[in-house]
Amino acid sequence: MKWNCYDLLDYYNTEKNDMPALKTQPIQTDAVLERVQRQTGCLSAKPERKFHRTRWVAGAVAAVVLVTGGTMLSAAAGYGGLDAFFQSLTGDVTPHHPEKMASLVTTPDSSFDSTNAAVQFQLLGMYGDDNQALLSFQVSAQEDAGLKDGLQVRYQLSLRDEDGSAQPLDSFGRTVSLREKDGAYYVNLRIDQTDLQGKALDVTFENFYTEAQVTQVWNQVQAYNDQMRQDYIRQTLGEDALQGLEDGALPAAFDLNAWKTYWQEQNLDQKCADKEQELYAASDCAVAGSWHTNVVLHFTNAEPITASAEGCSVTLQTLSASVAVPEEWDDEEHFVTYVMTLKDGRKVFDELMANDDGTELLPRIHALPGCETDTLEQYVPLETVYVDDNNASVLCYSEPIDPDSVASITAYRYTYLGDAASDTSGIGGYELTDTTVIYQG
Repeated sequence: MKWNCYDLLDYYNTEKNDMPALKTQPIQTDAVLERVQRQTGCLSAKPERKFHRTRWVAGAVAAVVLVTGGTMLSAAAGYGGLDAFFQSLTGDVTPHHPEKMASLVTTPDSSFDSTNAAVQFQLLGMYGDDNQALLSFQVSAQEDAGLKDGLQVRYQLSLRDEDGSAQPLDSFGRTVSLREKDGAYYVNLRIDQTDLQGKALDVTFENFYTEAQVTQVWNQVQAYNDQMRQDYIRQTLGEDALQGLEDGALPAAFDLNAWKTYWQEQNLDQKCADKEQELYAASDCAVAGSWHTNVVLHFTNAEPITASAEGCSVTLQTLSASVAVPEEWDDEEHFVTYVMTLKDGRKVFDELMANDDGTELLPRIHALPGCETDTLEQYVPLETVYVDDNNASVLCYSEPIDPDSVASITAYRYTYLGDAASDTSGIGGYELTDTTVIYQG
């Protein structure tokens, strides 16, 4: 999911008429986006941070090795089992150690209702816990069906409780790429969402489009979004307020809080979604059809561990940890990062980002107390980090971690001091000001 440029406006400084120094800090921009989404409430999609795991690219290679015995996979169309499941995982959905995920993979009963018999979806398998899920689908087609590598299919997701009530997971129709590998087509969905275990996931795929078509629709939706903001400025500040502004700039008198209130009151989020639906309906899709199924999300995991101390709360699961701290710890002038230490000495660091040689990450690790001599290889990389409805940071692991194997979780609080910072934190303009052990196993 791409984010609107509007989402960064929460940190727009109307007095200076520019963005704060944070803008130039590549690590902290993720934390800014996280807080922006939390505060604006204008988009229902959850903030999500993706990580560059340049030092762990071996994980992608490992995915094409059979999890039993190391034999190379040779998945053809229709080939099933664990082999096909791990063969289907590519790119940023490939776990660091796929063989460790094998015991968690399940294939629940599911069948698709389809309006296009020439193209069929089949659920290969899934794994997850209460905070995340990964599902892999194999797509088979007749030769004249028009499928090809790189097409993107729109999809909608919702969760259903036992009482039948449904919770949509997306306000905008998302797209996911169709990938061809050794004669088979695959679609992978990663879902970062709390309260998944035991729910019924309603999945609908609808129409395939080219990448160029998807990009064109996205640009048109952004232009529509920009036009609504300009119309608002005309209504509140007058036409003259738009004169001489560069693209993306705002008038000095622009009231961001008033704009956020207007966005919600006028339901502009839904208007953008309706506009997107209208634009797709006007496009000639590459392959037409609708494919729908229901999947019960029952995951095999160790029992979670829940603890709380000093206003903090922690829930440890097999594939994720949820950590919440008091609201005042993480505001406009602060942010919090976590280091989870395992009993075997390895650590999980919540922002594993690095250049090819790791130069950007290591100074930050070495700035943390007790981590002065750590190397990148001592850390378990994450798949994603996101913020849930309760403002808890959810850390999704790239490999299973038994909750009982966690020794401690430490919170490090940074304060923005600008030029007054000591430059020893590993992040320019910020200084490490507080350290708190919030969990001890």
